[in-house]
Order: sequence, then C-alpha cells, then structure tokens
Amino acid sequence: MPERLTSRRKALVKIYGLFEKWAKDFDFACEKGCATCCTQSVTMTTLEGKLIHAYIKSDPELLPLLDHLPENSPTPAATTNRFALACLQGEETPEEDQPWNLNPCIFLRDNCCTIYPVRSFMCRSFGSRVPCHLTGSAEVDPLFLTLNTVIMQCIEHLDQGRPWGNMNTILRSLAGPGNKESKSTLTAEPIPGLLIPPDEAEKLGAQLNILMGIIRKR
Repeated sequence: MPERLTSRRKALVKIYGLFEKWAKDFDFACEKGCATCCTQSVTMTTLEGKLIHAYIKSDPELLPLLDHLPENSPTPAATTNRFALACLQGEETPEEDQPWNLNPCIFLRDNCCTIYPVRSFMCRSFGSRVPCHLTGSAEVDPLFLTLNTVIMQCIEHLDQGRPWGNMNTILRSLAGPGNKESKSTLTAEPIPGLLIPPDEAEKLGAQLNILMGIIRKR
C-alpha cells in the first residue's frame, strides 16, 4: 500500500507541474494578493489532502490551524466524475442542496495563501481574464475551463475509492480519528469518460494524451 500511495502522490505532483506549464498559454488578470476566489467552498481528494496535511505538520506556525478547521462544511451533491457520468448518460445532474460557503479560506494571511506550494487543484484552477473584485465575477476561457475539468477527473481517478469532499472536512478527517466526518464526504470515482466537447478535444489532444499516460502508469 505505501508504494501505491507514493506512486499516486508522484502522479499528482506531476499533474500539478504540467498544469502550471499549460496554464501559461492563457491570459489571466489574477495576481498575488487577489483572494476573491479563496473561499471555504473548495473540494479535493484525500490524496491532495495528505499532501497539504504533511506540509502543515512540518510548519510550526501553520500547525495550530488543524485544530481550528471549520466544521460542517458543505460538500457538493456529486464528485466531478459522478457529475460527468450523469452528463455522458444524458441523466439529470444532482442538484445542490447546500449553499456554498463564501467565507475566506482559513489558510489566507494578508490575502495570500500560506499553503500555496501544495494547494489543491481546485485552488490552482481558478483563473479569470478580468479582475473579479472589480467585476463581481470571473471570466474564464472556455478551453481553460475544459482543461480544468479533465484534470479534476484525472486526479479523482487517481484516488478512487477514498473520501472526496470539502477541503476542511478532508483535512479534519486526516487530523485524527476523532475528527472523521464520513457523512460529509463522497467517494472518489473512476473516469466514466472525459467531459469534453469534440472540438476542444482536438485542441487539447497533446495534454489529454499526457494525462491519460500518467494515470495509466500510476
């Protein structure tokens, strides 16, 4: 099991690095100190949570935050791959029954992320062509949004069978047995098929081939 987890983590870190490289092809208005998107409505896999948890435990200044993670954080009605399955099968997608928590992320300090090197992919995927704090909403390149969705599907696939949910909930469960909130999480699922329009699949062909190669080898 430890070897498998190591291979999963290596695959995750490799995907993070590739995304950083690919994201340079898009234009963003985002800059350091812009934290409009940094709320508590962030989801992630347990695999991502373990990377963050280890980082926090290695920093004495961040460690106390593990004891103050918000409780009862809302989790979406479906994981990314469950949502993809419903779309691909022409079924109605699950409706959200809990409002998003738009309170600032607990890991923000002076509008900067204190866990930036290991932040979850959902955090990495935020990117707007216009300043969100001025316009009130983000403007995302459709191709960038599709790339994000496919990568989220791949990361979930890497961690299939383990808890998936709100960042606070996942980290609370990793902090100790007494903090488990299994009812507030879902289970990561395998890729049912990529949620990507045919014309965009052609544009992202190289990236898709690389991603599929990574998850097959892990």
